[in-house]
Formats: sequence, structure tokens, C-alpha cells
Amino acid sequence: MKQWYLIKTKSRQENIAIKNLKNQNFNVYCPFTTISNKIVALFPGYVFIQLDKNTQNWAPIRSTKGVLNFVRFGLNFAKISNNIIDFIKANEFATSKKLQNLNSLKKGDEVQITEGVFKNCIAIFESFKSDERVLLLMTILGQQQSINLKNDSLIAL
Repeated sequence: MKQWYLIKTKSRQENIAIKNLKNQNFNVYCPFTTISNKIVALFPGYVFIQLDKNTQNWAPIRSTKGVLNFVRFGLNFAKISNNIIDFIKANEFATSKKLQNLNSLKKGDEVQITEGVFKNCIAIFESFKSDERVLLLMTILGQQQSINLKNDSLIAL
């Protein structure tokens, strides 16, 4: 029976890993979107791969160009349920639209942080910084603080 697994790719090499895995007839999935005229992965550094542990040879995967390794928890490979993959596929367009809306952010707009220690927190957009970063305002311990994050670490609300 086929099951989805998670692969860690080399930095910014999702496309290389996908191309080389597909050339080996593996079924892979990696959602992409366009932000600031750049095509970026929604899960940077990761690719989903569908494998049958009983009939497929997994040995070539780790040495595939662009692939770093399987994601594991101890000795167990990270399995992703079909329901989660279906959910990601169903929401891929909506997520892409939210990320694309980052280009139209104005000072004072609310955003949600999607990763790091402030994951799921709401912040106020202040300004774009250089090198694909943004300046946000958050209330931390009763005071408004400025934080500097990568712009792919948030979504527009």
C-alpha cells in the first residue's frame, strides 16, 4: 500500500529534487506559489513522496540530486496521511492567494505569523525591509515591540 512520506531537500533545491525523483518514476508533491515574481515552495526545504514500502526500492532516493534525506522520528520515517495531503491540495490555492497578498500590504495591516516562536500570533505590518524581510509590530509583555521576520513567515489577514 502506498503511503506519503516527507523528504528534506537541500537548501532551495526543491525543483531539482522533484525533477530527479520524477525521472526515477516516483510520485512527488510540492505545492508552489508566486510571490514578488518568484516561484517559491509553500513548504521550503520539503517534498512529499508517495511510496510503497513493500514493492519500491527506496535506496536511490537518498542519493538523488537535491535530496538531503528522509525526515525521521527516531528510526521511523515521517509518514503523512492521505487526509493531510488532500487537505494541503484542497487549500493550496487559498494559501497561495494569502501569500500573494503580502505584496499589497500597507502599514497597519494585520498579518499572522506562520513559523518560529511567534507562530500563529497576530502582528501589525510596519514596512518592507531589504532581503525579503518585513518589520512587524507586536504587543509583547504589555509593550509594543518591533520584530524583523522573513516575509515568507507570515500571511496577510
